[in-house]
Amino acid sequence: MNISIVGLGYVGTVSAACFACKGHRVWGVDINEEKVRIINDSRSPIVEYGLELKVAQARAKGLLQATSDAMEALKHTEICFVAVATPSRPNGQIDPANLFRACEEIAKALVRLDLQQTVVIRSSVLPSVLQGCDEIFSNLAPGRVALCANPEFLREGTAIRDFEAPPFTLLGVDDPDAEETLRSLYADWKAPLFVLPTREALLVKYASNAFHALKVVFGNEIGALCRNMGIDGNAVMSVFCKDTNLNVSPRYLMPGFAFGGSCLPKDVRALLYSAKQLDLELPTLVSLFESNNAVIDRAFRQICATGIKRLGLIGLSFKSNTDDLRESPFVDLAERLLGKGYELRIYDPNVSVARLTGANRDYINRVIPHLSCLLVQSLDELGDCELLLVGHRYQGVDQFVSGVGVDVIELSNQSPRARIMEEVASD
Repeated sequence: MNISIVGLGYVGTVSAACFACKGHRVWGVDINEEKVRIINDSRSPIVEYGLELKVAQARAKGLLQATSDAMEALKHTEICFVAVATPSRPNGQIDPANLFRACEEIAKALVRLDLQQTVVIRSSVLPSVLQGCDEIFSNLAPGRVALCANPEFLREGTAIRDFEAPPFTLLGVDDPDAEETLRSLYADWKAPLFVLPTREALLVKYASNAFHALKVVFGNEIGALCRNMGIDGNAVMSVFCKDTNLNVSPRYLMPGFAFGGSCLPKDVRALLYSAKQLDLELPTLVSLFESNNAVIDRAFRQICATGIKRLGLIGLSFKSNTDDLRESPFVDLAERLLGKGYELRIYDPNVSVARLTGANRDYINRVIPHLSCLLVQSLDELGDCELLLVGHRYQGVDQFVSGVGVDVIELSNQSPRARIMEEVASD
């Protein structure tokens, strides 16, 4: 098929590269000229395992093209995916500005081209936001758009695997012709395909992410309880996770550090904002951020209790194998330590790469320049630190930590044995 994808962030770039590698002709659209240039140079604008190879393969086959001109892309395609960022406002409400601007641009382009299109929202939005998109198309391009939803369930660091082998494919459609088009697109996927009305489909994504956030918090609370009782929380939760008969998944349930990133915090806030509008109390979801912040507080107090001032932090992105710093709990911890006068050096190879060449470079330079200047290029540069804080275990970290001879605080609370058990369970 001929596909356009508006928005070349994590979801958009992964989707574009993977669809193209399956033989579809894909046009990627983004207002960021640097992202367009990077993709057209057969590289990836983000750090994601295996993605640069996918982009290069798609470009070599002539199946992937990036542009900043939506009209150029839409004149070649019959399906348009929209995967632009939908960040949180300070009150937790989704900020739909990027999405609405993209919809307006698509609508105007379709009118000028005198074309119809199946437009599929991949961004995470609540039904009220999708209704706003529908109103834009109805007003600016009446009768030209069949608006659908295709929520994504991609985890940063494993996004390609999640795209190619998802637990299921979910379509939110209210138009029979659009449903047939999307069923054809996913016809050769092995995963089961579920079709729901658009509103219900959108809420599946939020229910999933809220539950993932809940699992992270639950695992950390049990881990904290076990640790204070002198019990191995990883051993406890490893056995707990063996019961999969009642839909309990090992993923996210191991004791570790706080959740963060672009999905879980934003989606939980959006649900809480919607509940507030409805005068509905959701005490468990309200408690998620308090408990999550308590994980960072406990780590901060543990560091303060050592009395050591010269620290080395291993890992700054919210998750290993990614350069994403959005709402990273390690950034939060680093900010607190700097605020209390600690001497800090940070090692994160993915963030170091992004600072130089990635699309996250602007975020690093604009939002956390004071942390960016603390980044070191090798583990050896942490050799004279008096205390190491291990958040992510990059290649060589285990050997470095065991040989450096200083105190170590495991922020992830993961022993090698527990990590192996989790990997086996996830496989």
